[in-house]
Amino acid sequence: MAQSSTTELEAVNTILSAIGEAPVNSLSGTLPIDATQAKNLLTEISREVQAAGWHYNSFYDYTLSRDTDNKIPLADNIMRVDLDINKYNVTTYDVIKRGGFLFNKKENTYVFDKALDAKVILFLPFTELPENARRYITIRAARVFQDRLLGANTLHGFQARDEANALAILKQEEMDTADHSIFNNHDSYYIINRNDKGSSY
Repeated sequence: MAQSSTTELEAVNTILSAIGEAPVNSLSGTLPIDATQAKNLLTEISREVQAAGWHYNSFYDYTLSRDTDNKIPLADNIMRVDLDINKYNVTTYDVIKRGGFLFNKKENTYVFDKALDAKVILFLPFTELPENARRYITIRAARVFQDRLLGANTLHGFQARDEANALAILKQEEMDTADHSIFNNHDSYYIINRNDKGSSY
């Protein structure tokens, strides 16, 4: 059998196994109630985890273009959006996602005079996630599923430990791949650069 990353079907069956339910052969068509709940929960937990923003779903200099009304529509999978405070004047821009569009709180408007480059957090399909993210999401979803349906304290303890281990591995991958440093943190940058007269602060 070929080795590959965890599929959505495998993840759902792992969740079902947490309450002793039989696996399903497919996620298409009509599913048993427990399988439907497991599939929905997998999406729910994936959305929760990805919303935190990780290296794999954070994109910088992501161009946001205007439409014919000079508004900037945001795709449904954009979970969070922010502008680089070193590139854009903070007294002019304070943007958020509102109603499917970019909204500037500073000017109280949806209208922009140019396209903007932003940092965005995207909600990615399960199959586009790195394996360690898939594993953490699956184990967390299995633990939540078991808690909601059975509430067995012994099982919760075992699954909580598995969840903690999976999160630790995911965080280690984040450290290895994202190359974080104090210099790409805005708060640290402000402290280091506070005497720079050219700063936008």
